[in-house]
Amino acid sequence: MMTLTRQEIEVLLDSPKQRHYVVSAYADMTVQDGFSRHVETHLRNQARAAEVALGKAEARKSLEANIEVIRKAIAAADHSAKGLAVFSSVDQGLRHVVPLGFPVENRLIIDEESFVLPLLECWYAEPNYLIALVDSDQAHLFEAHHGLPEPVRDLHREDAHEQIQRDKPRFTYKKRFSKTDHEHLHGTEQDKFLHAVADAIIEHARGGPFTGLILLGHSSITQPLRRLLPRELEASVTGEAAHAMTTRPEDLADDVSRLIENDRGAREARGLAELKDRWKQKHLVANGTTDVLDALQQGRATQILLGRRRDLSGAICRDCQYRLGAATGVCPYCQGMCRPINAAQEILRMAMRHRVPVRIFKGNGTKVDPFTAVGGVSAFLRAEANWTPASHGAA
Repeated sequence: MMTLTRQEIEVLLDSPKQRHYVVSAYADMTVQDGFSRHVETHLRNQARAAEVALGKAEARKSLEANIEVIRKAIAAADHSAKGLAVFSSVDQGLRHVVPLGFPVENRLIIDEESFVLPLLECWYAEPNYLIALVDSDQAHLFEAHHGLPEPVRDLHREDAHEQIQRDKPRFTYKKRFSKTDHEHLHGTEQDKFLHAVADAIIEHARGGPFTGLILLGHSSITQPLRRLLPRELEASVTGEAAHAMTTRPEDLADDVSRLIENDRGAREARGLAELKDRWKQKHLVANGTTDVLDALQQGRATQILLGRRRDLSGAICRDCQYRLGAATGVCPYCQGMCRPINAAQEILRMAMRHRVPVRIFKGNGTKVDPFTAVGGVSAFLRAEANWTPASHGAA
């Protein structure tokens, strides 16, 4: 299974100030009609439309070179990939291919920077979970990306097949309790194997971040295991369920999907409740693209909350690089020229760059987007704004 990594996105976040076009292509690699893919047809049609729109011979020549790079990447793609993202700029020396484990819409975007909104949306909308399936003799760790478990580590009790003390010759009652390591004689929390499982979970969790921890197995094992975890990690347990031991990820899919959906719904409800409370009190909350972008650039944002809209307009100054939450041609700070940007993409880009948590609200089962009234996006703040464009210009 192919998983999207942070490094694959971060390499595309920063772009040089040279005004060269970047061609971003998203290809649906799923087989349709039982045997064929239609990605080549879509690419050819979109490339033809782009050539007509560019007009200039030099730009069209550069586009042809980038399209050829994309075409070769699609031809060489792993057949197990459900989607493919290709970013090419021959003038910048950029060629970056990201195989995806989920289907995407066929798209071709030409801009001065890579179009990474689908990747960022996937990264933040589909959180990762760490899963531990445990019994008294073995444990298996999984990571759930897009709800699909993927095995990452296996642990087995070293003395599982050894005789316990009472089965050995020259047995005495005293030795039975002083020498044996069996958990039913000493207590589960003193079991060396369970301590090893807890250490493995702690070590793997450090390589996260993970949205939560899911524990599967009998409660007589999972409950003592929780008590062996550090307080922060124990608090991140988002679900528990009884499950028979298995090494097959597909056997866990139903329970894992159910626990993740329950956790996602609970997180959305808590997040919206806190947001509405802040709206009511007008306390440490930014609303709309302008205020949210200002908060990110000034280091005041602690969490981004994005609604359903992705067509949020914005601009970036070519000189001072300040991001603005409205389409404008002149920067209010340095009077430099601005170019249009997708504000939703820029907010997610900056959030990833500055390690600001993002929560994307899907609102499953509800028709009304609660963010419509506030411009599509909000942010929790650590401090209110202490300057505005007007005061900055006066100074």
